[in-house]
Amino acid sequence: MDLPKGFHREVIEAKKNDPVDFTEPSIKKRVDISPLKPGGSNFKTHALIEQSSSKLYYRPSLGGAVFGFIFFAIGLGFTIFNISFEKGLMQDPSLFHFFGLGFGLLFAFVGGFMLYYLYKPRVFDKQSGYYYKGYNFRPNEKHLKHQFRLHEIIAIQIIGETIRGKNGSYGSFELNLVLNDGTRRNVVDHGNLKSIIDDAHCLSEFLNVPIWYAQSRTE
Repeated sequence: MDLPKGFHREVIEAKKNDPVDFTEPSIKKRVDISPLKPGGSNFKTHALIEQSSSKLYYRPSLGGAVFGFIFFAIGLGFTIFNISFEKGLMQDPSLFHFFGLGFGLLFAFVGGFMLYYLYKPRVFDKQSGYYYKGYNFRPNEKHLKHQFRLHEIIAIQIIGETIRGKNGSYGSFELNLVLNDGTRRNVVDHGNLKSIIDDAHCLSEFLNVPIWYAQSRTE
């Protein structure tokens, strides 16, 4: 796994202030250090907000919200134009207008999905004792993929990877939660390393758990 420039140095600096790690060492050795969600954006998509001393949550960053809204607005505009306006689909049912309608619906769907994902609640709530990610939170004892008790979290994991494409490469960084059974749950994944590290420190203090960072394996 290729790590972006600066990842080791900045995260090692972040580790200097870690709380004491009383976790069983064998658990840390079992935790996967490959990206949990390969890929990711090249800009900051979410910001961690302190609602109160007992509740932290993520909300979309301005850049993330604008990015999703642009996709949705373009799609909606194309759809309305090709249905309603002069020489649109209602007046001229040509292949050109059917193509424009399909293009608009596709962009609107992608933009809507992006906004749905960006605004999906990611909440650390000490009053309920749960972390949950999703729109339908109902406290219960059942262990769900994106809903579990805060005391099950034993560490905050930071992972960096380099995303390569036709137009170049960029760094993307994951903030994951490590549970007491050695499994991981992703919280956010974006390209702002400083924000990821700041969030990790805040969550580390809030949950009283250490920060772990994943080094690349030697093949």
